[in-house]
Amino acid sequence: DLSKGRLFVIGGGKATGFMAETLEKIIGAPNITAGLVNCKTAGYETVKIKINEAGHPIPDERGVNGVNEMLALKEKFGINEKDVVLCLLSGGGSSLMPCPVPEISFEDKRQMTALLLLCGADITEINTVRKHISRIKGGRLGAYFAPATVVSLIISDVIGNDLSAIASGPTYPDNSTFMQANYVLMKYTLTAQAPAKVVSYLDRGWRGEFADTPKKLTNCRNYIIADS
Repeated sequence: DLSKGRLFVIGGGKATGFMAETLEKIIGAPNITAGLVNCKTAGYETVKIKINEAGHPIPDERGVNGVNEMLALKEKFGINEKDVVLCLLSGGGSSLMPCPVPEISFEDKRQMTALLLLCGADITEINTVRKHISRIKGGRLGAYFAPATVVSLIISDVIGNDLSAIASGPTYPDNSTFMQANYVLMKYTLTAQAPAKVVSYLDRGWRGEFADTPKKLTNCRNYIIADS
């Protein structure tokens, strides 16, 4: 129901350029207040939704800048409980929407991800660590835009359509914990190799200095509209 407030559009993934373009045709650009999505390629015909070209499969600073611009919409427009934030997600969203916590640099996060990929950790273990050093993964994007209603339209590239895994679940509750993230580093003896700031942040989170990823998101709705 868009009659009570405004509509904003955010998101990321290899298909979000097409998704944004189609969304404007269906809803009508004048009915969208503002928006931005991170996509691998440019050249889409949108009026209200900005297409920000970013790196994939290797994340880059353009992706970080795009996510920061999405987050800035909340304060810029005073997004509140009457508004709807429509989040477009598709395959590649994890790489295209990088946003480390302020205590960790983008390079630290990239280095940590590379170590996880090389050590033999499975995708669940990799995501457990990545979610806990990100401002938006593991449900944190949905929580950030509360009390606005966040509706995610998702094209899944994950077998079984696990909502916590698609684009690292930015608008879906996360069951993993800081303790489990620390365990992954210990299991693969990465503590000495990992960036010091990452190790410190995860340890401080384990000790309760930082809030864990949200385990419930009452303001979020997630819909898979297509899958492979």
